[in-house]
Amino acid sequence: MPRDLASQQTQGLVPSPASEEPFVPSTFRAEPATTPALTVPSHVADAVRELVTELPEPLKTAVLAALNTPDGVKITMGNAKGGVMKTTLSVYIALILALTGEPVLLVDADDTNKTCLKWQAAAGEDWPPLVTVVGYTGSAMAKQVTDLMARGFKHLIIDVGPTDKGVLKTAWMLTKRGIVPTQQHVGDVVQLTTTFDLLEEMGERIDLSVMLAKSFPKRSSYTNARDYIQGLIQGESADHPDGLPTVELLEGTIPLLEGIADTWGSIPDDFGYFGSVLAEVLGVPAPVIAEREAAWQHEALGAR
Repeated sequence: MPRDLASQQTQGLVPSPASEEPFVPSTFRAEPATTPALTVPSHVADAVRELVTELPEPLKTAVLAALNTPDGVKITMGNAKGGVMKTTLSVYIALILALTGEPVLLVDADDTNKTCLKWQAAAGEDWPPLVTVVGYTGSAMAKQVTDLMARGFKHLIIDVGPTDKGVLKTAWMLTKRGIVPTQQHVGDVVQLTTTFDLLEEMGERIDLSVMLAKSFPKRSSYTNARDYIQGLIQGESADHPDGLPTVELLEGTIPLLEGIADTWGSIPDDFGYFGSVLAEVLGVPAPVIAEREAAWQHEALGAR
């Protein structure tokens, strides 16, 4: 995390008091994603513009895509199965969004583990002030999040635990977009139907991106998992015979790497895999992400 941006402060962005009033969540995203522009918008401050220009790929592409998402990035990380990298993904993407120079609200909606809050506490003074972490899981979560967003936050990431299906539905209604991380093992991918059942129960358009996490891309189980998930999406399974028209399978993946696990409780230096995932979710085609990264690597080698 570049230190000059991480030190910036946000003003007036403080948690609102809890409320137990019933509340129908508003939605922050009405249309599916389109391919965003990959240039720095004219309104961006010079300091942020300079920082973004110097970012490595694919992190730069992710930040540019976020800057060109007019209403801000709003994503729920959720899966009815635990242990699939939801919290790590939430924290990494929240930190990437802070590189836009815009305030980020990270909601820890896992009442059991509260890992986002623990990560922030462990990071201490290194945690960027642009990322505010709050813990909301109760019936008032929708109102609490909406109240905070109205105070000036641009981006919203919600990390939902695997046990509370009602919280996951509320989070989806707030963001209208979600990432569903899963491991490639049979015992993991077959449980995706539980998450997709929740999606179908809602009767709302929620765009979900399935991502293989902690992956081993060279193993046959990786290919088998992708084939199985594509079959679910395309209606080749008895569980979802009509298919899942608002669900996609990302090309981007996050492999099982010790270096990623070791960043818990700190601010990572390398966002590469996570940048690719975020850029793709925001509508940048995977081939474009790969081409931009290859061009950056070629330029970096030429500069040596």
